Amino acid sequence: MPRSSVTSLSIAAAPAPALRRFHHGNLRQALIDAALAAPDIENLSLRQLAASVGVTAPAAYRHFGSREELLDEVARIGFERLEARFAAAFDIAQPPADAADARSRLQRLAQAYLAFADDEPALWRLMFSALAAAYRAGARPVDRRNSYDYLPAALLGLHLCGVVARAPDESDAFFAWSVIHGAATLRAGQVNAALGSLAELSSSLVARVIRALA
Repeated sequence: MPRSSVTSLSIAAAPAPALRRFHHGNLRQALIDAALAAPDIENLSLRQLAASVGVTAPAAYRHFGSREELLDEVARIGFERLEARFAAAFDIAQPPADAADARSRLQRLAQAYLAFADDEPALWRLMFSALAAAYRAGARPVDRRNSYDYLPAALLGLHLCGVVARAPDESDAFFAWSVIHGAATLRAGQVNAALGSLAELSSSLVARVIRALA
């Protein structure tokens, strides 16, 4: 075979450029990763994300029909990450061993939440913003544990171990979460530089929640 024919055959058989393989195989995940890495997820557009990964806006819209669809997926990932932190704080399937353990579980849960807000502020803001309201409204599966279950479980543990006399209800859970979420918001806004370390702050918050419930 002439050399020119060999050269032509080699060129024809060469693999597609890396960008083309990326575009067809991993673009959806690349868009998600780019959104998760953005400092302001709430104000992203699909066009911006597409440009950031080197593709056109129509290519991005083939994977996400709208900006809202992308944000819902990012919020879902955020709640999975938050649930993983809660699961590391305590085993929800096991009751607390005693009163000290019940208090410790609630403190570890509060610290896990505060740490998540510190470590992933843009994702945390999206998860609890109006933009994710539709996702939150329909994102509470009944057939498995999820991040919503941990705070009520921790509060119930306080009652089971005699730390608080009354079994906590939904309003108690809302109050406790408001205290912890409020502290996370103040930390994120750097409203009060004297809030202390995460361990100190979570301990103080939990002590006040328990006093209020008791």
